[in-house]
Amino acid sequence: MLACLQLPHSPSLRVKHSPDPLLSYATLNVDTLIECSKKKTYFQHRLLPDLACFIRHIYFKCHLTPTVLVIGLIYLERLKASLPSRSRGEYDTPYKMFLAAVVLASKFADDSNSVTHSVYRFVSPLYSRKELNEMERSFLGVIKFNLYVDLAQVSCFVKKHQDAIELELDLVS
Repeated sequence: MLACLQLPHSPSLRVKHSPDPLLSYATLNVDTLIECSKKKTYFQHRLLPDLACFIRHIYFKCHLTPTVLVIGLIYLERLKASLPSRSRGEYDTPYKMFLAAVVLASKFADDSNSVTHSVYRFVSPLYSRKELNEMERSFLGVIKFNLYVDLAQVSCFVKKHQDAIELELDLVS
């Protein structure tokens, strides 16, 4: 078991060499949360790129930080722990879970909402603002509005997944 200490500083997460390991981990994590249909039932499903490409585009085009993505991944862990074991989803459920997690994480980590607005603009051809708000509300309901993430939780997550995500946690005094 990892020793997770309460750290008295502000965190800054940096990618060691490339964000690719973090993005690959995020893709695997999101894609394995629940069993989803592989059938593209609706027209909107056919417009979606593969999940890895979608996550990569959101990360770069919406200027996500590693910290926001890690907080989103912590939220996704909470979601998985709260979902019934037999949960099933449609083709685009992983996309929706990822969007809800990063929007909520960006709202928690950054009061400016610039990332949130970037995400809304980026996905507006696929999902309306109303649909995105519904995704957030549904996600919040499942995790029982448990959004608080402290430095110790971020530190534990980074240590636990260090080999997969290749991030460095810097502490700013």
